[in-house]
Amino acid sequence: MGFRDTLSAFASRFTSKSYTETTTRPSVAQPYMSTDTGAKLPIFPFPLIMIYELADNIDALRIPIETLNREMFKNGFEVVEKWKFKCNNCGKEFQYQPLKGDHTDDQPFEQNQDNESNTIPRSDAKKAVVHEINPTGEMECDTCGSNDLKRPIPENRKKLEDMLEAPINGNQQTLEDLSRQLERDLEVADNAYCLVLKNYKIDDRTGKIDHNASEVKELLRIDPPQVALIADSDGRIGFDDKRNEIFVCPRFEHRDKRLTTPKCDRCGAEALKAVLEVNSVYSIGIPQPKRVVYGEGEVIWKAGKYKPSLLYGYSPIYSIWSKAMSLSHMDEYIRKYFDKMRPPRGMLVIASRNYETFRKSWDVLEEKAMEDPYTIHPLLVESDKGSKNMAQWLDFTGSLKELEFTEIRRELRMIIGAVFGVLPLYFGELPSGWSQEGLQVTITNRAIKWGQDILFNSFFKKFAAMLDVDDWELRLKGGEENDKLRDLQIQGVEIQNMAAMQAMGFEVTKTHTGEFKVSKNPIINPTMMMLEGSNEDEKPNTSGSKGRGRGTAAPKEDQQEVDGKPKKQRPSDKGGVAQGAPASGSGTSQSKKAEIQPYLQPKKFPDGITPANFEIVKSTLQSAIDFDWTKTKAVDELRTKANMTVRQAREIVKQELSDTKRWEEDGF
Repeated sequence: MGFRDTLSAFASRFTSKSYTETTTRPSVAQPYMSTDTGAKLPIFPFPLIMIYELADNIDALRIPIETLNREMFKNGFEVVEKWKFKCNNCGKEFQYQPLKGDHTDDQPFEQNQDNESNTIPRSDAKKAVVHEINPTGEMECDTCGSNDLKRPIPENRKKLEDMLEAPINGNQQTLEDLSRQLERDLEVADNAYCLVLKNYKIDDRTGKIDHNASEVKELLRIDPPQVALIADSDGRIGFDDKRNEIFVCPRFEHRDKRLTTPKCDRCGAEALKAVLEVNSVYSIGIPQPKRVVYGEGEVIWKAGKYKPSLLYGYSPIYSIWSKAMSLSHMDEYIRKYFDKMRPPRGMLVIASRNYETFRKSWDVLEEKAMEDPYTIHPLLVESDKGSKNMAQWLDFTGSLKELEFTEIRRELRMIIGAVFGVLPLYFGELPSGWSQEGLQVTITNRAIKWGQDILFNSFFKKFAAMLDVDDWELRLKGGEENDKLRDLQIQGVEIQNMAAMQAMGFEVTKTHTGEFKVSKNPIINPTMMMLEGSNEDEKPNTSGSKGRGRGTAAPKEDQQEVDGKPKKQRPSDKGGVAQGAPASGSGTSQSKKAEIQPYLQPKKFPDGITPANFEIVKSTLQSAIDFDWTKTKAVDELRTKANMTVRQAREIVKQELSDTKRWEEDGF
């Protein structure tokens, strides 16, 4: 067997020459400082430990950071289904049960935002298995046609819920506590690191690590100022500058040095690929500094929320630290302005020719200043010649209004808040007008939603993968409640639009995701719709009214609802374009349908009545009966409103109203 393995390895060297063995990356532009272990320390304008001091001690920085942290976690966590059904063949995910013969949906929902309203019944959820094949064959993937569909496993939900409730380390921290620390690191340092401490199961004979049997003991946050990533000058993790791969032994007692081979030279255990080095020397004030190297699978990290990079992010505080320091000095100035250590309000200078008197006055001034610094102290100054101004007042205090103190502070705080997406409303400054307040809340909610998505993609998804859960998701609930009324209004408008499309002859179907699909072409052609409309006109009057005319009130005239909104178009007869257009009217040469109209339906209206003025004629004749008009008034109304000639109007009045109304005056 050994000879065969050697022969196959020798042959593979000749059969795989079509692939290149090495690749070359461009160098990383950001300057770094290399350590003796091959780790890379970023070179910032000043160390990260000072950035944390600014964020902790300056209110203009702490307010937006704490606001984002509080709003992100104020509603807690939730465990939601990643999908309702999933095809094991092509991997397509479904939010509704895909039944055989359903309309194909080419654009399914990308996010599961409606799990609460579309949950699977408990009776069905108990039957869920990892590879459940529908025994009846009713379910079918609309993409590949496979019946191999699976459902989320309830036991996996339990794993994530237990992770939320149980302590995750020996300090009794919960997952929320750890997540709040990681989110704050992203805001301050633009880097976050989560350490996964494991007890490895190692085979004593082969030295192989059984990762499935290994146990996770603790989840801890690593302080970003202590982290140095092990990478080469091109940004490859786990390599040194000579392109040698760096390893570390899984046993922590053997991690005092790095390895260049995939096996530990002391115990023979399978080594881990080195990722980063935690060195307490990088921080200040650590009583017992130490250096530890952690391997792949032991660290979950995010490099850059505001400035993504291969190795390290770049804190946004570096760009606003001068503004933050200005605000800090302003606060210090105000403190000293009202403190006993402040300078006196002023000094009274009095000219004198006696120098000894001046010395005595100065000594008295010092004694009184020690007793009460708030009193006004006169000072005698020797003068050879007399002066008109024997006494002079010198004011030492500057007015805050003269310095425009409030306006400068407001502008600096606004710029700092804009960097983090937190506007002045959260600094305690009330804007003028409710509209401005609502806009500020909306902008801040967007920053909160963005931060929640970064935490989910960078950490929460990896926590679920660490527990082998791929059908449930661990998410943060939204900072603001969804506007249910707005969603219902949008659904109502969508239903109205689909009803209008269906009335126009298009086929409307609903997919398994709840989306409406409209056919490309109408299933009923215009000729069939016109014939159907003519059949509706021939139906007998069932309104219950006696005689001719409408059984209900005349329709109201269409008017503009809002200034600038176009009125509803008023069509002309069949074949025409619009009322008053040259192509309107039956029989015109410009009407496209004038030639085929006699073949579609026979002429059944009296001369002068068209589909365009049919309703107007009916309402006019009904009004003539209701209000007891004369023949002359009825004819005039038909001429003006229905655009008829005198002869046409007289004939219609004679034919339609001769049996209904007895005229007081004879014909025409």
